Amino acid sequence: MEKSEIFEIARRNAEWLKGNYERLKREYDQCWILIQDKKVVKSASTFDEIMQTVRKYDPNTILVEYIQSEPVAMFF
Repeated sequence: MEKSEIFEIARRNAEWLKGNYERLKREYDQCWILIQDKKVVKSASTFDEIMQTVRKYDPNTILVEYIQSEPVAMFF
């Protein structure tokens, strides 16, 4: 797989995540999700659980994200 193709897959999945985040917050609050081809293919309540699934996929084709409905405070 070419670097440009990997970048394009990552970009499409990230844009899909951004565009669907409000719906995903309602469906997967406080869960890890695995996104492939602009859809959620697995969700899990723990990082260890989602990592068991991640190993079954090509890492170049997925995005793993923690969904949280509450805003996260960041201090610098």
